Amino acid sequence: MGMFEQIGAFTPDSLIASPDFPILKEGIGLKPGQGMLKRGSLIMKGTDKAGYIAGTTATVAAGEGEDAKTSPTDMEVYGILTDDTDTGDDASGDNIPAVTYMTGVFNPAAILLSGEDADISAYEKELKDVGIYLRSVQEYGGR
Repeated sequence: MGMFEQIGAFTPDSLIASPDFPILKEGIGLKPGQGMLKRGSLIMKGTDKAGYIAGTTATVAAGEGEDAKTSPTDMEVYGILTDDTDTGDDASGDNIPAVTYMTGVFNPAAILLSGEDADISAYEKELKDVGIYLRSVQEYGGR
């Protein structure tokens, strides 16, 4: 690697709205089979300890054989995905490691949810409870 070689690129976005509140990060295992999850996706943690994009419905299986039953898993807000993460198309296998923002001030328009009817305001109280605050950001045109 050369001394002045460019290894990556920074593309500014408007996800982080302010440095007024500490930004902490934490790892989570995302459930495989959710496809490509983009930076800014709101991640929920299910009772199965796996991460899901907000707006999806996940089920857990209990029991075996004839006694096996599936039921929706309870989910709670966990964080906001820091980077694009490919969870693949196959729902079997191990969870996919990812990193989320656990606290901070974020632009609600930049937070991604699953489903057409998904609205970030439905999660606002849960977000505040974990230390994630929403603040709208003025979008500026190019120079």
